[in-house]
Amino acid sequence: MTRNHTNNSSSLCQALLKHTVVLIALSLTAACGSGGGGDGGGSSEGGGGAGLSAAPFTPAPVSPAPISSAAAFSCTFANSPTDCGFSEQAKVPGRASIVNVGRDGTTAVRLHTEPGDNNAFGSGTHERNDLSLSQEATDGYQGSEYWFAHSILFPDDFEIPPMSTETTWNWAAVFGWHHTASTGQGNFTVFVYPNTATSPSRPTGINFRGYGGTQDQGEFNAYVGPLVKNVWYDYVYHIKWSSGSDGFFEAWVNGVKKLSHHGPTLYSGLGVYLKPANYHTPTGNPSSVIHDRILRGSTALSVSPGPLEGVLTLVNGVLTPVQ
Repeated sequence: MTRNHTNNSSSLCQALLKHTVVLIALSLTAACGSGGGGDGGGSSEGGGGAGLSAAPFTPAPVSPAPISSAAAFSCTFANSPTDCGFSEQAKVPGRASIVNVGRDGTTAVRLHTEPGDNNAFGSGTHERNDLSLSQEATDGYQGSEYWFAHSILFPDDFEIPPMSTETTWNWAAVFGWHHTASTGQGNFTVFVYPNTATSPSRPTGINFRGYGGTQDQGEFNAYVGPLVKNVWYDYVYHIKWSSGSDGFFEAWVNGVKKLSHHGPTLYSGLGVYLKPANYHTPTGNPSSVIHDRILRGSTALSVSPGPLEGVLTLVNGVLTPVQ
C-alpha cells in the first residue's frame, strides 16, 4: 500500500512540474487579456444570488499562507483519510488514500473510484468515494456564520464527465454541504460538468450550485471557469446558514470572487454536514480527486491561503484586511 501511495505521489509531482508552463501562460492571459470577451459565465436564479467574475483561470498562490492558530477547525490529512473526524463513504472500504502532494504541508487525501463503485451510501447508479463530517464538527446549524476554506487538485486520472446528450446529464460533485435529511439536493455543491455541451442551456466546466428555504427550491448558482488539471484550486467561503432571508453565501476561487448570494442557504428545519467528494455519473473509467487544507474560522484571515478580492490584500508580503 505504501508503495502505491509513493508511486501515485511521484506521478503527481511530475505532472505538477509539467504544468508550470501552463500556469505561466494562464497567468499572462489573466493579466493581459485575450483580445476577446471573457469566458461565458453562469447566473444565479431563484435565491437572490449573483454570479460574478468569469475571468480566465487565475492560478493559486505558489505557497499558501500558514494555517492560523485562530482556525476553529483544521485538517491537512497528515495520517489518514479519516483524520479530524471524517468517515469514508465507499463501496469498497479503503478507496481513499493519503498522497504525498499537499497544498499545505506534504500530504493530502485522494478520493478514488473504480468502474462499478455504485450503490454506495445512497449513490444509486452513480459512483462514489466521499468523506463525511458530522453536523456538529461542521457547525452546520441554523444561524451559524463562519469563513471556510479548502483546496482541490484534479490529477491526470480525474475523469472529466463526457458530453451530455439530449437524454443524459453527466456531472461530478467534488465538494459540498449536504442537508441532514435522507433525500434531495445538497445545500451547496461544487460541480464539474463536461468541457462541451449540446446546447447553451447545458453547463460546462466548474460550477457552484446551492439551495435554501423550501427543500430543493431557492436555487442559486455561478459559473467558476474551465477545469485545468494538476493545479490547485483554493476555495474560500463566507457563509451564514439560515432558512430565512438573512442567510448568505459568498465564494472566492484562487482569490477571485465568484458568487455573492443573499437569501436562504438552509432548508427549513434541517442542518448541513460537510462532504469532500468524488461522486459522479459512471464513465467506465477510474477517477480521482485530491483534497487538502480544510479550514473553518471566524475571520477571512483565519482561513484564507492568500489575497481575496475585496477582503484581503498583501501589504509588504503580509495578508492584510482591505481598508
